[in-house]
Amino acid sequence: MKAVVLREFGEASNLKMESVPDPRPGRGEVLIRVRACGVCYHDVINRRGNLPRTHVPAILGHEAAGEVVEVGPDTPGWKVGDRVATLQRLSCGECALCKSGRNSLCKKDNRFFGEEISGGYAQYMTAPVAGLGRVPANLPWPVAATVCCTLGTAVHTVRTRGRVRDGETVLITGASGGVGLAAVQLAKLDGARVIAVTSGEAKVQALREAGADEVIVSRGLDFASEARRRTGGEGVNVAIEIVGSVTFGQTLKAMAPGGRVVVVGNLETGTVDLNPGLVIVKELEILGAYATTREELDESLRLVAEGKIRPFVAETVPLAEAGRAHFRLENREVAGRLVLVPPELQ
Repeated sequence: MKAVVLREFGEASNLKMESVPDPRPGRGEVLIRVRACGVCYHDVINRRGNLPRTHVPAILGHEAAGEVVEVGPDTPGWKVGDRVATLQRLSCGECALCKSGRNSLCKKDNRFFGEEISGGYAQYMTAPVAGLGRVPANLPWPVAATVCCTLGTAVHTVRTRGRVRDGETVLITGASGGVGLAAVQLAKLDGARVIAVTSGEAKVQALREAGADEVIVSRGLDFASEARRRTGGEGVNVAIEIVGSVTFGQTLKAMAPGGRVVVVGNLETGTVDLNPGLVIVKELEILGAYATTREELDESLRLVAEGKIRPFVAETVPLAEAGRAHFRLENREVAGRLVLVPPELQ
């Protein structure tokens, strides 16, 4: 089969198409013909070598969708032709954390597609069925591929962790990416006023279309004073922190007393200086959000299938152009998601 293989960490140009052996499903696994695979900034961080559990050579990609073409032994409930999409990572389903609904914190089986498990930058991939959701028949493949990591992450961040309520004001950094655009829509659906932060004018229209009430364009990402001005000096009730270390300080300054900061991204993998006094006097909550559960994926697929959330697939590109897709993402040229499409089988 054809696959984009990373043999050395570093530049986007290190992603190269190769011919590699066809994978075969093992116990509890299926073989998927990949129809589409989203390009997430997590993939960029992975390609740079900043995720310690990834070893080269590697096939990246945790946003894959396609149909089952072979079922491994002892894998009941699955058949050839099933339409599936991947979760970002697995969970055992049996430990105390999984049984309490905190599957994303499972330590017994926390393998991640594109890291310990070969991902979707390929014509075929194998997947443990514990890491799959079932795709409704009316969803196009590029949309199905991106739902888990964009809207699924937004569901986990906005609803499960952020507990956004009707009438609250929500600030979203990195709002023009796939997760950001999904979070804008979901927060609006749940009755919030949404302030979106972006670094460029070119992305304002997409944010308006997603339903943002206010858009702050801040090339230098010094948006706190403007966010406070637009809330009458009060600050925001909830912040969805997608950018991470680069914007974290400004986000804290933009918070209203009793506010909740949900950290779901750290694009530059940097650290931050934190003044505990600010957290104390405002009684702020700082919450982490990681990955998507099967239930959250099912809910996300339903929301898209019913037309309640609009997917933002910016463009589909041939799998061979994975390196170029990474370059565009790193250079902030994309609003929404780029999706790789593998070549037709010979």
